[in-house]
Amino acid sequence: MSANQAAQDTAVALAKASPAIGVAATGATGAVDWSAVAYMLTAFYMALQILLLVPKYRQMLRDWKLKP
Repeated sequence: MSANQAAQDTAVALAKASPAIGVAATGATGAVDWSAVAYMLTAFYMALQILLLVPKYRQMLRDWKLKP
């Protein structure tokens, strides 16, 4: 393995690990309250799912009413 390939592999590994390192650092220092972020993202995901499913269920109800 050449030195260039080793440097490239190291850079790729560092780029892949940087988000986890950033989250761990902010969690350890208390800079970000990750439980609040998790609650907010969960609420956003639930609202998104509801908004995306409403048209599907409205169509299902219309089809059900039209069935003989």
